[in-house]
Amino acid sequence: MIMNWRRIGLAAGIGAVLGALWWGVRELIASGAVCSTDDFDCLGVGVISMPIAVVVGGVLGWLALRALHEERPAWAAGVGVVLAAVFMILTVWIAVPAGAIVTGALGFALGAAVTGTRRVSETAARD
Repeated sequence: MIMNWRRIGLAAGIGAVLGALWWGVRELIASGAVCSTDDFDCLGVGVISMPIAVVVGGVLGWLALRALHEERPAWAAGVGVVLAAVFMILTVWIAVPAGAIVTGALGFALGAAVTGTRRVSETAARD
């Protein structure tokens, strides 16, 4: 088996949960509950919270994958959170319902797929 579908499914679920958490934080910031809507204070909080969310999401993803005894959890979480952030930036121009959840799941699923181990016999060219 070349793909580990359990690993990809677990990572997609973790990414969806982290995307939902980011969506909630973003809504709190946009509503003005944690910042002042005067003088672009919420914009500043949003800009500052983005890199913090990437780091926190990577650490939480790593901890979750490690707790589930998946191989290479740090690589999967690191690549997954970066892909999710890139996909989220791309959804600025495309309206995606529940975009943070979708991009989180997609980013982590792809991250798990590309960082999983593979046996040489399955990937080597045969003569």
